[in-house]
Amino acid sequence: MTVVPHARIAAIAIILTVTVAAACASVLHTGPADRLLPAGDWGGEHVALTVTAAGGHFEFDCASGDILRPMKVDASGRFSMDGVFVPERPGAQRFGEIPDRKPARYTGRIDDSTLTFDVTLTESKATMGNFSVTRDVTARVRKCR
Repeated sequence: MTVVPHARIAAIAIILTVTVAAACASVLHTGPADRLLPAGDWGGEHVALTVTAAGGHFEFDCASGDILRPMKVDASGRFSMDGVFVPERPGAQRFGEIPDRKPARYTGRIDDSTLTFDVTLTESKATMGNFSVTRDVTARVRKCR
């Protein structure tokens, strides 16, 4: 029968405790960087935003857009997320016409209940505008139809 010294047992116990604690911390950690943008309707001049647990949908005067994953902000309230931007045009859409979905980057910052953001097309680097929305405020969007 092999006898293990008490010091060795104590060292193994400490290593196991630290390992388990680290694993639990990595699974349970939900720090300020993981904060989700509050769900609901946000409105402003020329833009409406609907935030859900799955992402966000934007309606602009002559466009729409989507972010197809949860919208998170960091500890400073900043975000930068990939999405799509869909330019619209006046008039009826033709049967079978597929909207031109352009990859876009949405970047901005939340301050209290106001979110200010820019939309930049990924390929051309063209800025589609700077927008500001406030939670639970009615949007003022004038669709180009």
